[in-house]
Amino acid sequence: MQNRSLSVTVLRCPDCGNDLDGLSTDVIFFCTECGRCLVSGDKLAPVEIEFTRYDDSGTILLPFWKVDATVDILRRISRSESRTVPIAGQRDFHGGNLDLVESFKAIRRDLIIFPAFSTSLVLSTGVLLSEEEFSQEPLQQGKYPPMTGGSIGLEDVSKLASGVAVGIEVCKSDYLAFIDLDIDVHSAKVLAIGCTPSESTFRMNGTNINIPFTSVNDADDILRRSGYNV
Repeated sequence: MQNRSLSVTVLRCPDCGNDLDGLSTDVIFFCTECGRCLVSGDKLAPVEIEFTRYDDSGTILLPFWKVDATVDILRRISRSESRTVPIAGQRDFHGGNLDLVESFKAIRRDLIIFPAFSTSLVLSTGVLLSEEEFSQEPLQQGKYPPMTGGSIGLEDVSKLASGVAVGIEVCKSDYLAFIDLDIDVHSAKVLAIGCTPSESTFRMNGTNINIPFTSVNDADDILRRSGYNV
């Protein structure tokens, strides 16, 4: 029988010793005493954090990943319009039948933002966020507002950033038929975005982007911890 060792991570800020609050699924924590953001792995490790869209009145800060990455489009095939080709008996198809066009190889540098908390809309929300501007906003010196923890760790950042990059290609004006891309992540930081709960959604302050409560696994716990009655 093989022995398996279990490791325990103490939820205490390694800088100031403050206890860290979080849900059972959280791997991202924020210390309101010293303003340090920490990600759980083999141990708690610091990660850079930025704040944006913050408003004291009724705002909940939700964590997102802000990823600086190079997207390498290896192969992209599309067509200029939607087309249905009827099948009459056996037939060999090639690109000319469907008016397919293959694009040249392309490389671009992107900032990709997507939720760092569990939601069924993580990829589609990431595509919406790619169209918005989220500049860092300075906080009052020594004042650190509470931020909800996140459940998506660094090990998943590259995969999810790749999924958002594909979604951005799908949303372009042509009709995407095939895409093959690689992504090289240069850096990843936590972006705390101010969101205001409405009747059924988290609305990102200053935008038209809404995340329905029903799509967020821990929505009730997030609202309770922020002082909202559920």
